Amino acid sequence: MKLIFLHGLGQSADSWKEVQDFLADYPSEAIELFPSGVGTYQEAKERIYQYLAKETEPFVIVGLSLGAALALELSSYEIPNLQALVLSGCPLKLAGNIPFYIQLLIFKLLPKRIYEKQGADKSLMVGVSEELKTLDLRENAKNCPYPTMLICGSQDKPNLSSMKSIHELMPDSQFQIIPDGPHVLNKAKPKEFAELTRSFLELLKQV
Repeated sequence: MKLIFLHGLGQSADSWKEVQDFLADYPSEAIELFPSGVGTYQEAKERIYQYLAKETEPFVIVGLSLGAALALELSSYEIPNLQALVLSGCPLKLAGNIPFYIQLLIFKLLPKRIYEKQGADKSLMVGVSEELKTLDLRENAKNCPYPTMLICGSQDKPNLSSMKSIHELMPDSQFQIIPDGPHVLNKAKPKEFAELTRSFLELLKQV
């Protein structure tokens, strides 16, 4: 089973390197969501969909934050070899979500140099966040046809409640919380993240 990793906003494909190392016995690749020339969420989604639809071997999508939202949205598309999902820190409904709107306001107010220090692009982060203001994945979660592992850090308060809601909506899902884990689990808790992913993959083999 191949693993395909989708990173979060403000991250890059390299953000998955440690997790990939811990799961080195599984073939994997981490996809860059916003390579040169891709500047919007819709463009990224279309590009990733086209890529995944052509994948010739069975695979699992592992997504964090924006990458998890993208994976959940793509679960309603026709992707022949997709077998399962691992979603971490996934938002469910950002439409009308006040904390998200506050975060977006902060994104807009922060000076460009703060982003550059983190290796991030302010216009991309603000632009994609603007696109996500209307995000509502409740129907996607309810109709998701794939077995899914949901993972969230105990300190990731904004997403804990949305992940619990996804778990309740999603017919074939299990939910695990990583103690003391923040939002960016792929960077902060790669070993624990990899272990939970591995146990889920082992279960899939038995089905």
